[in-house]
Amino acid sequence: MVALTIILQGDNAWPDLAQRIVAGQVIHLGNNAPAIQVAALPGGMTNGGTSIMLRIDLPDGRVVLAETSLALFLAAADAFRVRYGA
Repeated sequence: MVALTIILQGDNAWPDLAQRIVAGQVIHLGNNAPAIQVAALPGGMTNGGTSIMLRIDLPDGRVVLAETSLALFLAAADAFRVRYGA
């Protein structure tokens, strides 16, 4: 499982990106990219709880999978809702 860091204010959240963009180390998926897919995996956690898998299809054909707990995923959603409304 991947840890989830919740960043409520995204402006300049990752100052390293400017240098990484110049170095060609960033893939920015725009409006024409395939949808990011989110799937629930019942029993996906070692404790039997539900995990969430994110799938991101990259332009070069590779696929990125990231898994976190449903609890952390919902905590992030709750934090964003409290900060920005819904």
